[in-house]
Amino acid sequence: MAPVIIPGVPIARLTGPMILGFMWSYMLYGVLLVQLYMYTEMFPNDRKGLKILVWVLFFFETLFTVLMTVAAWSMFGDGWGDVSILLQLNWSWGVLPLVSGVLSGLAQGFYIWRIWHLTKKLWLPVPIALAVLAQLVGLWWFGIQWNIGLWHVSVLPPLSPGVTVWLGGSAVCDVLITAALTSVLWKRKKETKFAETSGVLNRLIRLSIETGALTSITATVETILWLGWEKWNYHFTLFLMLGKLYSNVLMATLNCRNPTFLIGTKASSAAGSSRGGDASVQTAFWSEPADARARLPVVNVNPIPSRGAVHVSRNIYTDGNPSAIVMTDFNNGGNTPDEDVEKGSVGGRL
Repeated sequence: MAPVIIPGVPIARLTGPMILGFMWSYMLYGVLLVQLYMYTEMFPNDRKGLKILVWVLFFFETLFTVLMTVAAWSMFGDGWGDVSILLQLNWSWGVLPLVSGVLSGLAQGFYIWRIWHLTKKLWLPVPIALAVLAQLVGLWWFGIQWNIGLWHVSVLPPLSPGVTVWLGGSAVCDVLITAALTSVLWKRKKETKFAETSGVLNRLIRLSIETGALTSITATVETILWLGWEKWNYHFTLFLMLGKLYSNVLMATLNCRNPTFLIGTKASSAAGSSRGGDASVQTAFWSEPADARARLPVVNVNPIPSRGAVHVSRNIYTDGNPSAIVMTDFNNGGNTPDEDVEKGSVGGRL
């Protein structure tokens, strides 16, 4: 069967990128749900600000997915067979860029806050914040003009400057954030003399570079596709995925605080004897303040007295004090439990 042609243009170049964008965006939403579940399980006592950020991010991601579903149904459901629907998009396309900008702004704002929290200096986060503000201005200018044009693809070429500022600025912000985090963590690594701390910092540096490269390369490629082939829909594939990439990268950054993910460091060996998300095995950059941990209750696991055996018990202090492993001999010739002899103890940090 010969391909359908719209004034000499193969329809596959208009519909194919859309289909791929819809499918891969749904896939990333599923990954986000898994990461959200992991976060709620591993960090139930996380600080309130981070919890609010996570749930606000999830709300906008869900809103984006709903609007994307409306757009997909309009194009490939109700509009199936109507070639004009490929040129005159429906109202949901007017909101999608704005929601995507909110998602990228939230993620980049979190990293700006993290850089300030690590350095306590303004000369690094302020220029990045100005770059984020510039790309959001370009996005909102484009969004307003796009809605005024009633979402017809013919109005897109004149709006190219706003789109370029939005996508190019997003890529520049990601590169700046990655460079700032890497330099700060590398400086901390050179200052430490402990091997396990150095291993944790190595992993954080790799994570910063990998996640920053993922979003910056995606935004850069989308900019190139927009500038080089704007009459086709190739750029829509990455546009539908970009917001979810920011969300997944942020959630991966939060979840990697769990010692289970500290592969290759001595901290990973401590994960087997501690609960996920325990602040005592987190790095100093992510752990809760010491006064918050001090308010947690002390949990004592006491042995049940028995005869003719050596009982091993563990006293767990969740406020950061060392735990004690006590071996007690209950075969002591008829003595009462209170007279049992403590054979030894070993202190260990949970």
